[in-house]
Amino acid sequence: MGTHEYYLSVINKGFDEDGVYGVQCVDGFKHFCRTVVGYNISHRTITAPSGLAYSIWDNFESLGLNKYFDKVSADKMQDGDWAIWSKCSACPSSHIAMFRKDNGNGRTGIFLGQNQAGKNRAYTQVNITYAGLRGALRPKCYHNTPAPSPTPANAKNYVNLPPSIDQWRFYDVNVTPVKANTKGYLKPKKFGGLSYYVYEYKDDGATAVINTVQFGKVKIYIKGTCAKITIGSYQYKNGNH
Repeated sequence: MGTHEYYLSVINKGFDEDGVYGVQCVDGFKHFCRTVVGYNISHRTITAPSGLAYSIWDNFESLGLNKYFDKVSADKMQDGDWAIWSKCSACPSSHIAMFRKDNGNGRTGIFLGQNQAGKNRAYTQVNITYAGLRGALRPKCYHNTPAPSPTPANAKNYVNLPPSIDQWRFYDVNVTPVKANTKGYLKPKKFGGLSYYVYEYKDDGATAVINTVQFGKVKIYIKGTCAKITIGSYQYKNGNH
């Protein structure tokens, strides 16, 4: 699930992952960890001792987040990084939210997060200042994925969907890959991971055309996701090779 697909799946929805204090910004991060990264920390207190989001930065190693994220400085943020603010004028109780893009002024950006729009605690995407940022956490599953490579002679490209993901949207081959055009879902977790031969790349390399036993040829969104492209061999035994 790429950043855009995650946005489509959560916008205007609220998730209380831990049952504490209702829908909070930290719950949004926990939801992302559980549904995208495959690391369930919903049951853990990750903001001790302050009780505020900035303690996630301080607890980075002890929470085991270093296995799934890399710390990056605020001036190096990319789409999908989780920014963390200290207590500041813009975020009096600190904050954590997903960075989407800079507004072109180097001072503010667009962030996807919970409990950041007044009384509306659900996921919103709003402008927030960079002032007070501690830094950001970069999901390894997004930024350690090799880009699709040209196929050598007599070799095949495969796309491999890891077993940490519950569902992966797929679309008809010739439609725009947006939520409204979802045809169904693949279920990598159910089968211990799925691998498919890539017939072609579409949408400027953002999607891969595959063949499924049940639905025939469809395409899946792979750009900026934890999908892994391999050449000549596949990673998981299940799927259509």
